[in-house]
Amino acid sequence: MSSSSSSWQDRYGWLIIAFFLAVTPILTYGAKGAWDSIKNRVEDWLPESFEETQRLLWFYQQFGTDELLMISWEGCTLGDPRLNQYKAELSKLDTSGPEPVEWFGEIITGADAIESLTADPLELPQEDALARMEGWLIGSDHQQTCLIAIVSKAGEENRAAAVEYAYQCADQVQGLTRENLIVAGPTSDGVAIDNASKNSLDLLNLGSFAVCITIMYIGFRSMRATMIVFLIAIFCEQLSMSIMYFSGQAIDSVLTLVANLTYVLSISSGVHLVNYYRESLVDRPPKESVAWALRAALVPCLLSAGTTAVGMLSLTVSQIRPVTNFGLYAAASIGAGSIVLLLLAPAALYKFPVNPQLWHDPNHGPRWLHVFWDKLSNRIDSLRWFIFVTSLVLIGVCLAGVSRIKTSAQLHDLFWPEARIIHDYDWLEEHVGPLVPIEIVLRMPNTTDSHPDGLKLDEQFYILNQVQQAVSDVDGVEASMSAATFAPQFPDPTQRGFIAVTRRASFRKILQNRLDQYVEMNYLSDEEDNHLWRISARVPAGDRLHYGDLMDRVKQNVDHVLADHPNIEPIYSGSVPLVFKAQTEMLNDLMKSFALAFIMIAGIMIVLLRNVFTGFFSMVPNILPTLIAFGAMGWLGMPVEVGSLLTASAALGIAVDDSLHFISWFNKGIASGANRREATRLAYEHCGAAMIQTSLICSFGLLVFALSPFTPISRFAWMMFSLLLIALLCDLFILPAILLCFSREKKTEAGEAPPLAHE
Repeated sequence: MSSSSSSWQDRYGWLIIAFFLAVTPILTYGAKGAWDSIKNRVEDWLPESFEETQRLLWFYQQFGTDELLMISWEGCTLGDPRLNQYKAELSKLDTSGPEPVEWFGEIITGADAIESLTADPLELPQEDALARMEGWLIGSDHQQTCLIAIVSKAGEENRAAAVEYAYQCADQVQGLTRENLIVAGPTSDGVAIDNASKNSLDLLNLGSFAVCITIMYIGFRSMRATMIVFLIAIFCEQLSMSIMYFSGQAIDSVLTLVANLTYVLSISSGVHLVNYYRESLVDRPPKESVAWALRAALVPCLLSAGTTAVGMLSLTVSQIRPVTNFGLYAAASIGAGSIVLLLLAPAALYKFPVNPQLWHDPNHGPRWLHVFWDKLSNRIDSLRWFIFVTSLVLIGVCLAGVSRIKTSAQLHDLFWPEARIIHDYDWLEEHVGPLVPIEIVLRMPNTTDSHPDGLKLDEQFYILNQVQQAVSDVDGVEASMSAATFAPQFPDPTQRGFIAVTRRASFRKILQNRLDQYVEMNYLSDEEDNHLWRISARVPAGDRLHYGDLMDRVKQNVDHVLADHPNIEPIYSGSVPLVFKAQTEMLNDLMKSFALAFIMIAGIMIVLLRNVFTGFFSMVPNILPTLIAFGAMGWLGMPVEVGSLLTASAALGIAVDDSLHFISWFNKGIASGANRREATRLAYEHCGAAMIQTSLICSFGLLVFALSPFTPISRFAWMMFSLLLIALLCDLFILPAILLCFSREKKTEAGEAPPLAHE
């Protein structure tokens, strides 16, 4: 043992500890800033280079954003006096803050719409007006109605405050309370996602901390060692949030998982390091044991951090922004966390040594554990080829299941069924109408002096009405609206004769006078010599519609109507095309990122084992957990959403952690002249207990987050829990079998001493 190997802990230990203590307030500030800035917008998921995203941004430029609230309550009928009272309250300025704020712009009730349709100049019969508004502002009973509040610029910047003001206004109306209010719409979606991803997270973090501390203490039997690892993990968690905050990254609910993942991975590496330290205390004094433990853990810990970071970086091939950001910042946080651990943990163990009397068992395990590892290595050796072949068969079965995977990016996949937002969506869709938008814009050329071949206004309206009817006929579309909804009955432009021409001229005059109103209603926009006519269709959020098939049917019907009008261009936008694109990309990203992670990590394993076959087949126990989990989801028909998507490459990188420690000790055994079975036993004795501890700590530490009301976090927790436990079984049984099948033994010279089980 050279003095230089421990000199840096002796000379710089206090300085390192002081430095990390000094930067802790800065990291706490950054973590709080990141936490307070969490915002979620579905339209931010896809990059601007995507056609669907560009179309949505273009649509917003032409017709404004879809930031609105649909509000109703039990008994909210056309004759309910509370409707106008609530509208009046909602229209007022919010004076509760330092400056008065207008949270909502235009506010429309079902009664307002019916009055507009039945008044001059349209003068539609009451029943016709109700029929036109059915499924939009009026329920199928022609009594239940709602209110639509368009969010102002101030409301777009602070959606939570706007939604809260809507609830507060209910308390100002006699006979109405915030508990009565039923609210849905894009603005409330974002607020609900923000709240669900934040709510209870402090409590869940405390629960995760308690689980990790308990399992560590049971394994370590030392509160000092437990707290050293725990506090370093907390530091790394704060560091990951600060990296995102100080780099200017906008934080969404998916990125909050980076901090939790960094925390448990830091604990995992810390457990391995402390177990090496504990093992060394049998033969060495505490301070020398720190250097020995660091040497034993350095290469496996750096390699495991590197392979895990590689797994995370593979997610950056995704076109879905939260997934890309998750991969990038998780890789950066894991890399930074590993450096912190390898600097701070040895310094802390050196300056605050653990009493060796607490850890007196040779190889940190009782005799029965040595007997167990010996019997297990013998049993695995005798069954090695059976285990290997069985694992290959299992891979084939799982791959068949993976080929059946379906993805989902719908609102109902983000919350538990009992969530208030799901209840409100289901209630409004049952009593008023569907809420998920498909937007079709018809670009029609006007008749002008420079474009005499354009369409007259009445011709445009006739085609607009035909397209709207064709969209309404699509199975799955339950409501539609356009400027034609707010127009009088118009004549057929194909009819001839003096009366028909006179009627069309009169109709054109009425439309010409109402064009400004259609622009104000955001159903018409001008673009040079073209009119842009908007058709809004709605599909139910609660129905499991295949959005790809739905859009194909919509396009087919629209194309049929426009077959004789090649100069009219349909443009499709809204949530449905965007969500379908997100679902398609999620499946592609799952395959690409996992394949990329496999190739990169397999290369590392081949180099580490210096054997192509052994390195390649050693990936079997690392890919099996992911294949088993996702294969089962495919066979059971469970949709993969964003929380599950993140786990595939993440679990592959994490699973390699234990594999690398096991392989490291197996290689040491082979290098010392042991045969493959003895080298397997040596690996079990040196890191088997630590593998079990780290897997239990990481899996149960993350499982606590399964209680989150935000299902991507909950799904992520469940998937990681399952994957890590499956990975533990694979590392304990399949990895040794593969090493026993394919590794080469070192030729020993005659008279050479047999290898020792304990280094």
